[in-house]
Amino acid sequence: MKCSRDVFTPFFVLALGIGITCNPALRARSGDSNGSWLKITLTNNTAVFTVYAPATNANGVFDLYFKTNLTNPPHWTWLQRDASGQTNLVVSNLPPAQGFFALGVTNAIRPGFDGSSLPREDDDPSVLASLPFPINFYSANYSNLYVNNNGNVTFGGAQSAYVPGNLTGLGPKISIIAPYWADVDTFNPLSDVVKYGSNTVDGHNAFGVDWVNVGYFSANADKLLSCQLVIIDRSDIAAGDFDMEFNYDKVQWQYGDVSGGFPPHAGYAAGVLGCELPGSGVADAFLDSNVTTGLIYHNLNSSVPGRYFFSFRNGQPAP
Repeated sequence: MKCSRDVFTPFFVLALGIGITCNPALRARSGDSNGSWLKITLTNNTAVFTVYAPATNANGVFDLYFKTNLTNPPHWTWLQRDASGQTNLVVSNLPPAQGFFALGVTNAIRPGFDGSSLPREDDDPSVLASLPFPINFYSANYSNLYVNNNGNVTFGGAQSAYVPGNLTGLGPKISIIAPYWADVDTFNPLSDVVKYGSNTVDGHNAFGVDWVNVGYFSANADKLLSCQLVIIDRSDIAAGDFDMEFNYDKVQWQYGDVSGGFPPHAGYAAGVLGCELPGSGVADAFLDSNVTTGLIYHNLNSSVPGRYFFSFRNGQPAP
């Protein structure tokens, strides 16, 4: 039996029947010499893909998506993300029906949270920024927060520490939300600066901080970090309720030149209460080079790779 195929651009698709043995390789491409394309070999319910990346992005990261019916609204199911430069993807346990595969690139970073910025700096100064809505974080109400250079925001005081540690170790007076607490340094002109501002997410007011394309101490920019914090107003549920996203697109470094041995921490805490992401404080765990635990290869309560979603209700993290 032959496999059928259908191709469209710019998000090309491979269509085939699942649950059959199909050894001939199929190819789908956009027709553009700079377009990425796939070749697939299917055996029973396992598909083996070969990714042919465009010359302009040969070492890029790609996402593989799947759906069973193109007539439904365009909600693709994310299957997996390949590592930088990876050319082989294996997907098992596919459903026994016609399947459509699409190869694309997803950036978890939301645009529009860049109206203000910190100066080029190493550890300080921080900025006390007003939130466009109050939030209830561990039963404390806040209408502003400190935007800190080193991958975090704090309540109750600024945080300039460049050596990361357990988030519950800051004492009772400082609460923290840290997508990536590490030694950020933006003095190198090839590094961007830390930006922040207000926007909306799905019709809700939101406040975000971008540590996007930022370097590390001492004024290094040969490797970059791109992560983001977005706090989303959910006062439509109850006063002070909010959702929160940690978004990651690029995690190429973990230490500053004088903070080696102290890996980044990611999570949130107020005093002794808090939560950290798996791999927090573990060497190499968050890096793009680690396809097993790297932040860009996973998600939490989200269908977007690199997005980690949390909710706070009545001042407490929702289960």
